[in-house]
Amino acid sequence: MTIHVTPRRTAVLLPLLIDLGLPLAVYYGLRAAGLNQWWCLLWSAAVPAVTVLVRLVRTRRVDFLALLVLSMILLGLVLSVLTGDPRTLLIREAWTGMLGGLVGIWLLASVGYGRPALMVVFRSFVRAKAGEDGLRAWEARWEQDAAFRRGLRVLTLAWGAASLLNAVAQLAFAYLLPVDAAPAAMNLSWPVIAAPLLLFHLVYTKRRDLRA
Repeated sequence: MTIHVTPRRTAVLLPLLIDLGLPLAVYYGLRAAGLNQWWCLLWSAAVPAVTVLVRLVRTRRVDFLALLVLSMILLGLVLSVLTGDPRTLLIREAWTGMLGGLVGIWLLASVGYGRPALMVVFRSFVRAKAGEDGLRAWEARWEQDAAFRRGLRVLTLAWGAASLLNAVAQLAFAYLLPVDAAPAAMNLSWPVIAAPLLLFHLVYTKRRDLRA
């Protein structure tokens, strides 16, 4: 059986492979070449900064989230250079990952107040798929359909809990694991959590008729 990779799939998978795989490849490749942990972590930590800069140059658009991530990466690199401690680099990575934890807290908190935050996240996807009329019809279901409201709350709770779990796992790995084991665990944490969650999301939204 031949698997065809469409340009759309490539556009989605390539950034993911770069963000997750390239830092690991740099770290473990340099370790195999004999460099010490501090230099390997320093070079692998520079990879996300370079990718953010390349995307800013290519899009020619100021992305404030990207600038925030870039500033945190650079601050962490400066602190790590000053301390010379490889564990500091790992902890910096973990605290950068706490941005996802804050998103998780936002998602969880939104469930009890009005419309869950996942509705805000979904709006652009619904608009792209169904257009403005489809978006209005989808959003109108919130007032008309109790099962729709309950389903979106369940999904928001699931994604919020997963984001918070990933942030906690990142901190635990950075502080507790051996330095050589921590980069792999930290980079694979979110894919391991997100893969079953995404499967649940696809099945649940179809069965509960939550899609536009």
